[in-house]
Amino acid sequence: MAGSSKFLLAAILKPWRHAELYDEYRTSGVGFRTALLLVVLGLVFSLTSMVKAACGHFPAVPVILPLRLENYFVWQAFLVIPWIVLTWLLVGLLAAGILKLPGSAAVSLRQVMVLLGLSFSNFLFLLWIPHLITAGLYLLGMSQKEWVDLLSQPGWFQALYLVLIMLAVLVGWLALNLSLVRKKKKGNPAGWLVANLGFLVWIFLLAVFLR
Repeated sequence: MAGSSKFLLAAILKPWRHAELYDEYRTSGVGFRTALLLVVLGLVFSLTSMVKAACGHFPAVPVILPLRLENYFVWQAFLVIPWIVLTWLLVGLLAAGILKLPGSAAVSLRQVMVLLGLSFSNFLFLLWIPHLITAGLYLLGMSQKEWVDLLSQPGWFQALYLVLIMLAVLVGWLALNLSLVRKKKKGNPAGWLVANLGFLVWIFLLAVFLR
């Protein structure tokens, strides 16, 4: 358990060390630890979604999936973990296919999946902070209208919200580029392509569901 906790904390707090983290835990269940990390982050999203649902709130932005607004956070609470894991698997398979193109250096599917999952964990953790703040404000009695007004008006809250979202994207993207490109041969474009295309596809898939 101590080893897993150390792995989870290092993955989230030290995104520049993902390549070294893979090497360190390569023979100690690194794939399982990465999957566990994503499940834990999905769980914290689920908890904040439950809080929003219990407070009677609903998404303030348009939804894409055919789910009723008043029950959206209930569905999100139950489906966010499998959604995160499933999209991770889909992007991992896409990335592995790209890295097997002619001229690419050999790379294992496990390596690709782990490095993608680790970078996704940075994005998810930073993205969860605005959700946590929102859930906390709802628990303190803030209404849906008050929250929308606070977020839509220029000020410290809007700036904080936007900064955290942009920071989440930037940190996750940089972490994936650093780890995958470092694992590839110098000058090989496959690592760069996976890092950018894979991350963009995953953000899109996540944005379809997460509110």
